[in-house]
Amino acid sequence: MGRRDWVLFVARGLSLLTLAAVMLFPLVWMAMTSFRANSEVFRHASVLSWHSFIPEVWTLQNYEKVFRGDLPRAMANSGIVAAATLVLGVLFNSLAGFALALFEFPLRRLAFALVIVSFLMPFEAIVLPLHAVVRAIGLNDSLWALILVEVGNGVIVFLFVVFFRNLPRELIEAARVDGAGWLTIYARIAMPLSLPTVAAASLVMFVHQWEAFFWPLVVISSPEKVVAQLSIARSAAAEANDWGAMMAGTTLVTVVAVLPFLALQRHYVASVAGAGLK
Repeated sequence: MGRRDWVLFVARGLSLLTLAAVMLFPLVWMAMTSFRANSEVFRHASVLSWHSFIPEVWTLQNYEKVFRGDLPRAMANSGIVAAATLVLGVLFNSLAGFALALFEFPLRRLAFALVIVSFLMPFEAIVLPLHAVVRAIGLNDSLWALILVEVGNGVIVFLFVVFFRNLPRELIEAARVDGAGWLTIYARIAMPLSLPTVAAASLVMFVHQWEAFFWPLVVISSPEKVVAQLSIARSAAAEANDWGAMMAGTTLVTVVAVLPFLALQRHYVASVAGAGLK
């Protein structure tokens, strides 16, 4: 490695470290603040020091408040919604991707174009007619309204289409010669080979539902059906001065979203990069 290459390597590394520090700073401050007493939250905010990050006195009282409140139930609701959406979404989106990738039928290209348009359209543009449909079928103020609306996902269908299009045709033709039906090929050949795409799809759908705020705000009104993000927003409005408890609740919700990403990020990056290259 020449001197110029070494300088570029060091400069790139320092740039990435600086960018990572800037992005992680709010998360670290939030997590550390969750262990502070309310009287200490802004005590060291004006002058940057170690105590800006590390509490003088560590306490778990903020987490005790959170677990005595509504957030645990709201996190359970978010978990139910995210898990149900993940299972149904992977099933139906993979079936749609399988059909679009391997079957020839009229208007197939138009159907695929509509899939692409579906994830380019802002959700806010369709929220009013969507809410009207949900109310008309009697699902307003229910967890099913949060689940069913998010099962169909154009991005996930697109990822499966790209993967299934690149399956070896010889493998599928051999299975057909052996008498396998299309559902058998889907279940026993296509899906086992698509596990990286399944992992990426699961991650996208889980995190999206776990972080959902706008759609639950529109359709959920009962306190017992509130999801995590709504619970945090309502507690922030009701307890504007209890910063420690708000940071504790936000930290818990963030950790649940980050852990699956850390576990599946390799599959996510590989699947998205593969979709871009193919």
